[in-house]
Amino acid sequence: MLLAGVLVGVRAPMAQALDNGVARTPPMGWNSWNTFGCNINETLIRQMTDAMVNTGMKDAGYQYVVVDDCWMNPNRDSAGNLQGDPTRFPSGMKALGDYIHARG
Repeated sequence: MLLAGVLVGVRAPMAQALDNGVARTPPMGWNSWNTFGCNINETLIRQMTDAMVNTGMKDAGYQYVVVDDCWMNPNRDSAGNLQGDPTRFPSGMKALGDYIHARG
């Protein structure tokens, strides 16, 4: 009981941070895997991007759309690079990225 009385007056030190604009909020975004797992496609990702903008999430600080898994074609291109699944993402991953970036 004595210990509890002693700790009442103890305060944690104030948090310190650089005043450089970095990490004023935690990184906030939406991740496809958390909701849809592998059940994703270009239309769905575009709809989720639009929903983030239209519901005010973007204005509240959400800035990332993460297409987590199941976006790639199981076959690599001739240079050995990963490529988007042409059935799930017929416009290609660059076009999808351009769509997302155009919405902020």
